[in-house]
Parts: sequence; structure tokens; C-alpha cells
Amino acid sequence: MIGVLAVMAILAAVLVPALIRQMDKIAGDQESAALKSFGDALQSSIMRSRAIPSHTNWAATVATELGVDIASVTNSPRRRARFFLIDPALQVGVNGGGLPYTQNNAGSIVTNSTGVIPPVSPRVLIISSIGRALPSSVVSGVASSTDFNAIWDWNDAGSAVPATSFAWTGWPDSNDLKVHRINFSPLFVHLLLTTYAPPCPGCLGRYSIDWIATNNVSTNSLALESYFIQNSILGLLTHNSTLDSQQILARDGSFVYDQGVWRGSIVGGTSVGGLDIGSVVSKFLAAPGNSAAGASTQAQVVQAMRDYMDAYEAWAASNFSNNGLKSTAVTKQDLMMTAVQNLYKGSYYPPEVACP
Repeated sequence: MIGVLAVMAILAAVLVPALIRQMDKIAGDQESAALKSFGDALQSSIMRSRAIPSHTNWAATVATELGVDIASVTNSPRRRARFFLIDPALQVGVNGGGLPYTQNNAGSIVTNSTGVIPPVSPRVLIISSIGRALPSSVVSGVASSTDFNAIWDWNDAGSAVPATSFAWTGWPDSNDLKVHRINFSPLFVHLLLTTYAPPCPGCLGRYSIDWIATNNVSTNSLALESYFIQNSILGLLTHNSTLDSQQILARDGSFVYDQGVWRGSIVGGTSVGGLDIGSVVSKFLAAPGNSAAGASTQAQVVQAMRDYMDAYEAWAASNFSNNGLKSTAVTKQDLMMTAVQNLYKGSYYPPEVACP
């Protein structure tokens, strides 16, 4: 009996540590998976609610998204507290803006010397332990820059704990520490809106985000430049508040209110006095020709106009002082006028109107 007990004691001494290590590994893998599920749930909630929680309500946000009890989020199965750390460099919404953040019609407009930039360092950490309790100085909230960056950059597979100000007294190694990193940068899309050629004076395009409100879009080159949370609904309206189109913001985009219509780009690319020259030329070339016309076609008229404009531009570049370039421009002007007249010559002539 004594011999059997001795053998059993030896086997226990050999097997129990290995069994404990295996149990710890399983618990660690489960904890890592749980933290990842919390991060995924948090990002899903942000895209659905258009709001980023702070350390005071992150657990409730995750619990609601997953449909679980809040205690199962704030504490691990081994009854160790989980903590939510915020990057102290984070800026979202406005310069110096932190968490919580709730999106409005203006979006996130953080700026620097170059203009509007994406949210700065929108990073958070969820940390926990599967063994010894975390140091008492670890609390949820905005961490110090040194501590946050040390944990963010920490090598999870290493044997040493992060080089933080926390007192890791009694921690044999880093195996008990579990960290999940979340960067919200990919959740934001860049949006630019402007009014280019309004259909009438003061007739500005309008927009709305999630139908919170509608705002005018001015004629400045970047009337609205901002960052919005993915899946936000962009509504584009005419100057009289009639819905032109709406879409889900899934990627960066830009739109221009041009001649009473929202477009992805300016048709033709040139506008004079609110008239889209490119669109006019396209319609002119596509129009039915005059079967009774003389030598000209629509294409020849357009080419003659281009030749004249090129010659005029060259003359203007000389500050209108080069008589040779002036002569060339006058000749091209005459050819352009002849081409226009020949477009109508035949059985039809436009009525002559005497000069006033």
C-alpha cells in the first residue's frame, strides 16, 4: 500500500503541473477569444449607433451588443476584473475631443496645419488576467502615454511583462496577461462636399447625415470636409430640400452640387457663369446635323473654336503685346466665324438681326 501511494504521489508530482499549465493555456485561449469578441461587438455597436463609448459605459455597450450580462464582460470566468484603457493622444470630433463621442451632422473635424485630418490615435485596450490579479494601479480610463504605448507595443509572446509604471509584484511571467488592441481608424470614411455651379444665386446644395438635420453646402472649394463613421446614411438634397439621392457611406467619397444636380464629378470640368461648357459641347456634337448645311459640321465648328481659343491664349500670354500672335488669333477667329456660318448655309439661313 505504501509503495502504491508513493508511485501515485510521484505521478501526481509529474502530471499535476502539466495539467495546470494545460488548464491555464485553455483558459488563456478562451480569454483571448472573449476579448476579441468584445472588440468585434464594440465596433459593430459603433457602426450601428454612430457613437464610441468611454471607459464608463464600454462594458454596457458590449453586453447589450452581445446580449449577455454586464458582469460577464467586466469580469473573467476566473473572477478577474477586465479594464478598458484609452490612448491619451486620442482626438475625435474636434481638436482635443475625447471619448465618449457621438457623431452629429458635422462629423469628425480634427485639424492641423494641413487642414482636416482623420481622428488622431483612436485606440483603446482591453486587458485582463487569467491568474494573478492585475496591479491595483491598473484602472479603466485614459492611461498615461508611457503605460498605454508600452502595453500596445508589448510582445504578447515574450516572457516579460510590459515596461509600465504598474507594479507587477509577484508576477512570475507574462503568460497570465491578456491584451486586446482596438484601432477605430478603419471605421471612419472621408467625405468632401461642395456646391460648384448653383442653378441660381444662393441656390446651394444641401446634405444630411442619418437625417439628423439638413445643412447647406457652400461654394467654397471644400465646403464640407469631414470624417464619418462607416454605414452612416448620406442624404443629398437640392437647394429646395428635395431628395436627390442617398447612400450608405462605405468608403471615402466626394460629391459636387452642379447645376441643380448632385454629381460624383463636374461634367465637362469647365463652367463659365454657371454654364457647363463640356456638357454644352457634348450636346452640340450629339445633336442632329443640318442636312442642307454647307461645308461645316458640328465637329469642325468645335475644332475651329478650339483653334481660336488656343491662339487667343497664346496672344494673352504675351500680355497682348505680340502683334504676330494677335494676327494669328484674328485669322483663327475669322475661320471660326466662317465655320459657324457654313453650318447653316444651304436651304436654311438664320435671320439676320441688325446691330443696335
